[in-house]
Amino acid sequence: MRSVMPARRFFQRWSPLFLVSSVGLFLELAVIRWLSSEVRLFSYFKSLPLLAAFLGLAIGFALVRKGRSYRSSFAPLFGLFSTAVLLVGRVASPRFLAYPSIDDEYLWATGAYSYWLALALFLATVLVFFLLTTFIFIPLGQATGEEMARNAPVPAYTVNIIGSLSGVWAFAWLSYLQTSPDIWFAVAFLGLGVYWSSRRTLSRTDLGIFVLVLLALVLFGRGTVWSPYHRLEVIDRLVTREGDGEQVKIGYTLSVQRTFYQNAFDLSPKFLAELQGEIPGMEDLAYTYNMPYRFGAQEARVLVVGAGMGNDVASALRNGAAHVDAVDIDPAILALGRELHPEHPYDDPRVTLVVDDARSFFERSSRLYDIVVFGLLDSHTLLSGLSNVRLDSFVYTVESFRQVRDHLSEDGILSLSFVAGTPWIGERLGRMLAEVFGPGNVFVYREGGNTIFMAGSLPSGIRASPLKAWKNDPAMEDLPLSTDDWPYLYLRARKVPAAYWQALLLIGVVSLAIIARSFPQALRPDWHFWLLGAAFLLIEFKSITEFALLFGATWLVNALAISGVLLMVLMANILVLRRSRFDVHWVYALLLASLAVSYFAPLELLAGLSPVLRAITSMFLLSLPIFFAGLIFAESMRRAGETAGPLASNLAGSVAGGVLEYGSLLWGIKSLYLIAAVVYLGAVLASRVPRR
Repeated sequence: MRSVMPARRFFQRWSPLFLVSSVGLFLELAVIRWLSSEVRLFSYFKSLPLLAAFLGLAIGFALVRKGRSYRSSFAPLFGLFSTAVLLVGRVASPRFLAYPSIDDEYLWATGAYSYWLALALFLATVLVFFLLTTFIFIPLGQATGEEMARNAPVPAYTVNIIGSLSGVWAFAWLSYLQTSPDIWFAVAFLGLGVYWSSRRTLSRTDLGIFVLVLLALVLFGRGTVWSPYHRLEVIDRLVTREGDGEQVKIGYTLSVQRTFYQNAFDLSPKFLAELQGEIPGMEDLAYTYNMPYRFGAQEARVLVVGAGMGNDVASALRNGAAHVDAVDIDPAILALGRELHPEHPYDDPRVTLVVDDARSFFERSSRLYDIVVFGLLDSHTLLSGLSNVRLDSFVYTVESFRQVRDHLSEDGILSLSFVAGTPWIGERLGRMLAEVFGPGNVFVYREGGNTIFMAGSLPSGIRASPLKAWKNDPAMEDLPLSTDDWPYLYLRARKVPAAYWQALLLIGVVSLAIIARSFPQALRPDWHFWLLGAAFLLIEFKSITEFALLFGATWLVNALAISGVLLMVLMANILVLRRSRFDVHWVYALLLASLAVSYFAPLELLAGLSPVLRAITSMFLLSLPIFFAGLIFAESMRRAGETAGPLASNLAGSVAGGVLEYGSLLWGIKSLYLIAAVVYLGAVLASRVPRR
């Protein structure tokens, strides 16, 4: 009996904190994913709901033992949040997006609104969902803070980190299984229900609202496929035959985040002959897909990146390819292509399907290809809520095109198709290809809004073809090229688009007004912990982005990167628990030194290492600053003698760090190390100010 009781007491002591910490991070990931999939605007601004969650948690921690409990507000607020998401998602997202900075940044399917109307709609959408997200995380922050306050600071923080790790992997596992939001939130509500039942605070009203939310998710989610990256919908593609007005099915249309993404067409000679030219544009479309094979080798070895539902692969097979490697990051889209594409290209034994990020494949593969085809990789989402880089950004950089060049055979060619929604995107792509292949080896074909670039060892007779030699536009000499350090293909210049700072300014003013009126406790941060939070988030953003560059922008790499951050913090906590005291000034020196090493270490050298050595070296370099930052925070929290106050300040500072992260749009991703170093120096100074 004696051996059982300590284990039971240990479980009773720590399980509530573990559970609420796990559910908190799980729900944070689920909310960001769902909101960014249903309300399309947030596909491009995932960091805003993340910052809102941090702000809500910070307010919740600041309210620990300082007034009323907000637990009972969670269910009604979440019901309101869900209603708003479903309503805006069904009414607004399928239509054109309202975005006021279309001259600064390109977003897909924006509407032709006047500037002021677009600005008003954009700011209203951002503000409403930012505030709703903030409010639903206040009760979770307060509950987590109360559980941590029952124990010593560092052990409580350690259990909080372990719980957060379990939340990350629970959500990653559900993403891998391609489950839908009703499953995600059913798991979250179950966890919250168990926790609140253990504290005897679960009400029938809570249960009723949870059930209604889940029923709404099931009802409105019919016909939707959830991949690890996208909200997918497929419908038949029907067109009217000119001769008899009959509806003819020519394939399927795939939508992501409630907007058009790509088609799966039947462009086989047999089907085109049956149409007898009565559906305009089909022959022209087949011509563009077949174009690379007019200039490539016979029985070519072909690589298609961004294979999608299979149009480019089907074209390669029609033109006699000996073998095709079809690479796409999204397994659900490949599965839909295998099932639905009219020509069934993925059933052909000459095709090898590869579920991977394009850059990761370039790095791992040693094969040479006669033709490398870039499908329509145009992404409609960011790779993570912890980055402003889009899912496809690292595919369209100078370094990426150099890797492609190294994978081409002696007479190999690259074919890149892009729906250049604005002239400067096409200009940037042409300039990057000319930088890599030489200005005399790049040709272009334009038809409507579609642009096809061809680069490499093209035959001399190409000048008699529809392809035209690429020439730079002198009016765009100031256009920066996309690189691995500045991978912003969709930004016109190195600047923060006006919509960003306008949204942040509005959010800041309204949030401060609400906090000052309703949660004044949150306006008195400990500046040392506040600055630690701001700097730490910058390092976290930087680490996750570089992990994506080195190992691919897949959901698994994102989960591993976030887990790596939490594991470094956990190791720091364990070390603090084993030592009686640290001199944080020495740790600050080591932290700044590790930032300098990470800043000056060229990432391209790491990319050239063997996979095992690259993983070990990059984990060490990218995680070392996080480890030292974790030591400083844990030791400072131990000296403070509490958890709620320091964590409230730390999370509030994280919101500021998220704003500072936009500096990468100006100065590149590596600049975040310099910004973090300056903020950490400020934290050193703040630590010398006596606490009141």
